[in-house]
Amino acid sequence: MTHPELLAPAGSLEGVRAAVQSGADAVYMGYGTFNARRGAKNFTQHEMAQAIAYCRARGVKTNITFNILALDRERRDALADAKFLQDAGADALIVQDLGLARLLRESAPALALHASTQMTIHTVEGARIAKELGFSRVVLSRECTLEQIARITAQAGVETEVFVHGALCMCYSGQCYLSSVIGQRSGNRGLCAQPCRLAYRYGDDKKTGYPLSLKDLSLADWLGKLCDAGVSSLKIEGRMKRPEYAAIVTKTYADLLHDGRRATAQEKETLQKVFSRNGFTQGYLTGQLGDAMFGTKTDVPLAEVQGLYDEAAHRFDEGREVPRVGVELSLMADETGIALCGDDGETPVVTATDSAPVERAQNRPTTPEMLEKSLGKTGGTPFFVRDTHITLADGLAVPASRVNALRRQALDTLLAQRATAPARPWHATAPVEVQHARAPFAGYTVEVRTLAQATDTLLDTAPHALYVPLTALAGDPARAAALAQRLPVAAVLPRIYKEEERPDIARMLQIVHDAGVTTALAGNMGHIEPLRAHGMTIYGDFGLNVMNSDALAALAALGVQRQTLSFELRLSQMRDLVKPIETELLVYGTLPLMVFENCAIRRRTGKCTCEHAPCALTDRTGRSFPLLPEYGCRNTLLNSQPLYVERQDEYDRLGVDYARIRFTMESPSRCAAVAGAITRGEPLSFDEGATRGLYFRGVN
Repeated sequence: MTHPELLAPAGSLEGVRAAVQSGADAVYMGYGTFNARRGAKNFTQHEMAQAIAYCRARGVKTNITFNILALDRERRDALADAKFLQDAGADALIVQDLGLARLLRESAPALALHASTQMTIHTVEGARIAKELGFSRVVLSRECTLEQIARITAQAGVETEVFVHGALCMCYSGQCYLSSVIGQRSGNRGLCAQPCRLAYRYGDDKKTGYPLSLKDLSLADWLGKLCDAGVSSLKIEGRMKRPEYAAIVTKTYADLLHDGRRATAQEKETLQKVFSRNGFTQGYLTGQLGDAMFGTKTDVPLAEVQGLYDEAAHRFDEGREVPRVGVELSLMADETGIALCGDDGETPVVTATDSAPVERAQNRPTTPEMLEKSLGKTGGTPFFVRDTHITLADGLAVPASRVNALRRQALDTLLAQRATAPARPWHATAPVEVQHARAPFAGYTVEVRTLAQATDTLLDTAPHALYVPLTALAGDPARAAALAQRLPVAAVLPRIYKEEERPDIARMLQIVHDAGVTTALAGNMGHIEPLRAHGMTIYGDFGLNVMNSDALAALAALGVQRQTLSFELRLSQMRDLVKPIETELLVYGTLPLMVFENCAIRRRTGKCTCEHAPCALTDRTGRSFPLLPEYGCRNTLLNSQPLYVERQDEYDRLGVDYARIRFTMESPSRCAAVAGAITRGEPLSFDEGATRGLYFRGVN
């Protein structure tokens, strides 16, 4: 069975050589400002062209990270970068932004798009929507188990890529706003400051720890299972690490795949020495979550790893080559000269000729075996000889120097030919211009976390619509029906649910639909397909990360009728969006900063105690971040202060249709008081203060 592609990281030309000469089948790199490692050195245009050509010549795919959320004003630069990358010969772009994906699909129809793990795809339905949007591959969330990976791979009809080694984030990728809200450095914009690696304490406890810092992932013993699951690509994380790290890790995994075996004790020790956080974890793949998954960086003295680094660096020294590309050489020699043809089976056959006469042998004539020996000397090139065909006139003395020169000429020509980028079409793409017919600001929607918060007093504030968790509505269908008769009600789906939970979600959707709730909020791409299946009107929630006009257009094409804009946008940026569908912004609420698969509440008590939630994490400055339980024994980490945009005139000129008041931990009476004050335009007071979020300061 053919093993999956081994995809290695590279942060420099040296890193590219390290990955390629260590056995990578594909390399992923960052270019320009549209990649999730904007703080790294990244590649210049000249370096990127060199790197792509180097990889193409050696049969190694190049996947370029284009995986941040873009703003409207960045559209022209993004397309210019994409055109350069296509013209240079890149094989695929790794994309998070729905708007960029739409633009790229229209502009570069022959360029493969891979859905970044930042798109938070972890279900069959999410992968299918990605395919509908034009993606040929999805990079699955790291939180997927082996069984979930196998099911998605078998049923989604799109290639899957999974991480097998490197850093793990506590939060689902693409759903973390902690760095942006507390420090204006957005992970969705490629500048995460990694506050999850810092120390925290639970509540008022004096003891600090690292409850958000996970160990690195290592699936060196699980490659066979992933091969059996049908995964297309196995990915090593680490674009910001040194080339020697990439070389060591890549070679280890390449050897394991080639040999079809598990890692030896020595290989595991080597991997741990070059980088780990108190060892490694396989927790998400096996579903064995808990304390064993957590750790902080292990500092290994340089003297203990210098030998490993030196050995790895020798392997990818400039000019060194591993024979990766098979070639068939055909030589014909007679008295009139010598001709050599080289065929790699992929590019046009190359021919090198030497038209000088060949003398007849005085003593020992040249034999085909002697010529084969000369042709086989491909050291220092990426080629190895698969087969040779010799046509030799009798009695000739063919100088080895002439054969060697022809071999070098043919292989040099073949290498240059392989490095040449293919011609692919590029279409100029017109900007989104169609706005939906929009009346002035229509009013407020209210989101509650519990039905107890939806009091008559709250509803008397006359919200345009009430948003309620799907779980709460399905748990009390009579109340759901009564609410739906009084005002428009929308069910809020859990932002995260996994493959085995899909039947339960479908059951609850049917219950609320039968109760008269026919609208739902989709906070993940995987929500759209089941909502369509149940005939629900679809509103997009903040988890879809909409920051540009083209993302709105892409969602409109999927059937989304209203979209909540990202709270990482400034208000002025919201104002300038072209809005082909209804839009909404959050104006009050404690913002959700992270969502965990690994229960942080349980880590405090050692048992499942969600009924006693919330608890909180306190950072080094004394700020307290509440932890709330979520569907499926997950958690949401909330901001330390509520968002509050106090004046309606600050957002009713933005061209948005609705403003949302979002309640989480507030008491029913507080919910009613807040909603009443906001809708009447009266100021609110807060015991612990409030924040205007990123609406005026923005993110980097």
